[in-house]
Parts: sequence; structure tokens; C-alpha cells
Amino acid sequence: MNWPYWLHTAWMLASTPAALAFHDATRKVAPTQADLLMSMLRDNQETAIGRQFDFALIQSPSEYQKRLPLATYETFANAVGRIAAGESNVLTREPVVLLEPTSGTTSGEKLIPYTAELRSQFQRGIAPWIANLLHQRPGLRNGRTYWSISPALGRRMTTGGIPIGFDDDTAYLGVAERFAAARLLATPPSLAHINDLDAFRYATLLHLLRAEDLTLMSIWNPTFLTALLRPLDSWYDRLCHDIRAGNHDLPGDPGRADALNGIRRNGGSEADRLDAIWPHLQLISCWADAAAAAFVPEVRALFPSVEIQPKGLIATEAFVSFPLIDQVGAALAIRSHFFEFQEPGDHGVCRLAHELEIGCRYRVVVTTAGGLYRYQLRDEIEIVGFVEQCPLLKFLGKADQVSDLVGEKLAEPFVRAALERLWFAKQRRPKFCLLVPVRGSPPKYRLYVQGVPEVSAWQMELQESLAENPHYRYACGIGQLGRVVIVQLVDDVDGWHAYESGCIARGQKLGNIKPTVLDARVGWEIDFERYSLGLC
Repeated sequence: MNWPYWLHTAWMLASTPAALAFHDATRKVAPTQADLLMSMLRDNQETAIGRQFDFALIQSPSEYQKRLPLATYETFANAVGRIAAGESNVLTREPVVLLEPTSGTTSGEKLIPYTAELRSQFQRGIAPWIANLLHQRPGLRNGRTYWSISPALGRRMTTGGIPIGFDDDTAYLGVAERFAAARLLATPPSLAHINDLDAFRYATLLHLLRAEDLTLMSIWNPTFLTALLRPLDSWYDRLCHDIRAGNHDLPGDPGRADALNGIRRNGGSEADRLDAIWPHLQLISCWADAAAAAFVPEVRALFPSVEIQPKGLIATEAFVSFPLIDQVGAALAIRSHFFEFQEPGDHGVCRLAHELEIGCRYRVVVTTAGGLYRYQLRDEIEIVGFVEQCPLLKFLGKADQVSDLVGEKLAEPFVRAALERLWFAKQRRPKFCLLVPVRGSPPKYRLYVQGVPEVSAWQMELQESLAENPHYRYACGIGQLGRVVIVQLVDDVDGWHAYESGCIARGQKLGNIKPTVLDARVGWEIDFERYSLGLC
């Protein structure tokens, strides 16, 4: 057996107690969740928010729901500002060790407080996944792994001296897990400090091509992987030269360079070449629900013999669910946070985890050890099964991904359904599409499309589909909104690359950029102008 096998096995065994605790909790979801909530309230009863809402007097989840209103980020914005300025004991008794940035749907940067206990709550979700994965797929233990790393946005500090942002994406792991990951990763965390996106992708490919023993790829967005591999052919000679000579602090490896050149000479399809480059790759973990589902087939076409495991629901604010081998959906991380679930359209009453029903849709509300209480994540899920009493869920999309220029309220799930009907009717699916609002007189929507010719004839049909939303139809009818416009992008530019570059310029981490067909932020016409063939 090789050293990755033993290190992976050690990681699996270290994760097993948390996995056993999770499986024990699946048989007693209600008391597990109640105990978790009461523990967080006791720990924070002497904080500013604990005194405001009399945490010390709360004796049950139902009392907690009655005493505290549902919250959004704006509810905590002032408190986060006080924390950033250096004040303690605001939302949590435990010190805030950093503020992790994330973006709002229509607003700018949000800063999420992280404490040591919040990191432990994340680990109580990660550990059962790792234990299950490495136990059920033992072949994964035989080689190195790739965990996607986002290019750094630059380390910042608040006026109160609190760091903003993790050093890299593996910081969610515990000390022992980071020790193992650092030795098992095919790419070093230092790649996160490369700010240029092309340079970052080149260095990532350079390390990955050297890793013949790669067994697992864990990424966020499936488009991240396809965009990473897209320039492989054009960079291949340069990459092989750098592998032979050594680059990016790596020693030269003539044998691997010769093998890679031989793979290219042998020809075959792109999938055949990738299979020869990474012959031991067994599993790719990535988002595969909601808008991401449309991009999974491209990954399957590149890696037809590799298992694709859909990720669970993980947000910057909370670890909601994780996948289990041979289970439909992802298991609710019942030992991580206290969860509540709103039925769509019901803005008051929330169900608890043990009260959910299969086939029903809900919106997730969390209470975490980072100081977010009854926080509405705006993630919509469907219950697709149970493990004992523990719900298995499927992510449906962001409930607050809504664009509203003049009151039309176009939601991402509605736009995605309208586009899916259009693609089905035309029997064509673009490589990239994105609907964005454009200010003007009047304002309107613009759909950027790549990979399908002659889309001008589709404009009327798209307008009719969007007009199924009565608010949109009314706004267009009275002239508040102009009709939707389709813009075709040139073929020699990667639309997702352009979108990701724009998101990064707006302060998002690459790992936080989720597949979508609607971005409610304005200004995208500036980003895409140089890639456009012109208005249809």
C-alpha cells in the first residue's frame, strides 16, 4: 500500500466518531436539534443580543421561535459593524476570529462572523461525508486528490484588527484534516495567492498534469472544471515543457512529460486523452442541482467512466447538508446547526427538522454558533427521502435570486424554466446563457447567449415566455420595461470565463460563484460589450 492510502485511511478513521454520532442522531432528530439550540443560547445569553431577547429565559425551540423574529443579513449588519470595529460579546461570547466575505443577490459584500465553534459545526458536517466517502469508495484512498481553491481576493483587516477572509478554501477543515489534506492535495494552497485568473488556471493544470495518481476531484461549480480544462490543448506544449524542466517551485519530471506527449500522439477523443492523463480518477464531487444541473452533462462527456457525486448544500453562513453514497439527495447536517424550514409563501410559521414531509418544498432558516439567529438563507429545498428520521434534501435554487427593476420581480427559477422550454422547443442548448437587467430609458433585460447561431428569431418567443410573469407583462405593456434583447457572444471567448472574471472583479471568490441563468446586478453590459457580436 502507498502513503496516500495510509493517510486517507487515517483521515477516514479520524472522521469516524463524528460519522457514528451523526448516525446515532438520525434516530433522535428532535432532541438532537433542541439540545444544539439550547447549548448555543446558554453560551450566548450574556451577549448583547442574548440580553436583548432574554436567551436565559428560553426553554424550548418553540419559545425561541416566538421570542425572536426571522432575520436577514440586514438584521445583523449593525452588529457585524461593531464586531469589525473591535467590540466583543455582541453576537457571541466566543471571539470572532475572522469575517468571511460573501456577496448578496442584489447588494454588495456581506461579512459573516466566524468563531472557533462555527468552524467545529462545519467540521461536524464534513467529517461524516469524508468517512462515508472513503469507506464506501476505498479506491479513492490510493492516490492524491484535487480540492478546488479559489484565487485570493487579497487579505484585509477591519479597523478593529479582525481578518477578512480565509487564507484558502481548506480552512473550513480542522487542524488534523488540514494536515492530511496538505499532504494529499495535488495542488498546493499557495495557488490561491495567484490573482490573475489565466495564470491561476495554468498553474493549477501544471500541478494536476503531474498527478498521474489523482483519484478524486472536489470542485464547486461544474463550469469551474470545464473552464479549467478548456485551454488544455492550446497550453499543452508549454505545460509539458514546464513539467520536463520544472516550474512553479516544482522539480523537473522528464518521465511524466514524455508520458503526456505520448498520450497526445496517440490521439483519440478528448475523453480518451483525459482518461489516459488521469487513469485512476474515480469520483468528481460538484454541484449538480438547480442551475448547475445543466452543466453536469458536459463533465460527464469529458469523464464518462468517472462517478459524479452531487455536493450537498453548503453556504458561507452554514453547512446545511452532505451527500451519502447510495442515498438520493443530501442528508441534513443535524449536528451542525439548528434548522427551521419555511414553506414557500408562508413568511411566519417555520417547521422543525423532524416535522418535514417528503415531496414538500421549504426555505432554509439557520441558527449558528457564528451569531446568526433565525437567519434566512433564502435557499429553497425539496425533501426527497429520509435516513431514519433525518431528512434528505435536494437544492432547488436561491429563493431571493430576483431581479426587480420596476416591480416585475423575475425570479431565477422562473427564468430558468422559461429558457429550458425555449431550448427544448429549438432542440438547441447554448454553451452559456445569462439574463441580466440593463438600465436605460426604458430599462430592459438582455440575454447573453453563446454557442447557438441565428438566435434573433428567438427573441419574440423569449419575450412571450417572460411575459407569463404578470408583473413583467404589465411593466412591458405600459412602457416601464422594454422588450428583452438577445446578444450573441463571439465563439472564441469562454462566456463563463468572462462571467467569472466579472464576479471576481465584484469581490466574489471563485468557489462562491454558482451557476445561474439570472444575475440581478446591473452593469454586465460593460463586462460583455467586447465579446458581443451585436444586438439581435
